[in-house]
Amino acid sequence: MVTRIADANFLLRLITKTPKDHYEKARDLAQALEAAGGAIEVHPVHVAEALYVLEGRIYNVPPEEAAKALLMLLESRPFKPREAPALLNALRRYPHSGLDFPDVFLAELALGEEKALLTFDQKLKAYFASRTRNLP
Repeated sequence: MVTRIADANFLLRLITKTPKDHYEKARDLAQALEAAGGAIEVHPVHVAEALYVLEGRIYNVPPEEAAKALLMLLESRPFKPREAPALLNALRRYPHSGLDFPDVFLAELALGEEKALLTFDQKLKAYFASRTRNLP
């Protein structure tokens, strides 16, 4: 199985469909990998970068829409996100958390691995505590 690793720019081309020639090339590469049974790995740092760019002054996409677009992309084939449970949970919770995405991801990673979270950030502590109360 052929596996490639995508950067934020690749993700942004698929989400924004701009510039058109880059979008078409990215789409074609993703379709070819899927047809061949391959995968596109995505690291959480590149998801954070893509969110930052989407929400920034160039695209000005609201956090809810940016997270939803990335979530839809990463849950489709041939995408294979690293740290998938934590990453996907973070994308679902981030827009309404009041925190930066990296903090939500870190909390979700710690929760998934049943580890304590070390931080002096009071908002992050509160988020983490609220999520640990919801554990089975």
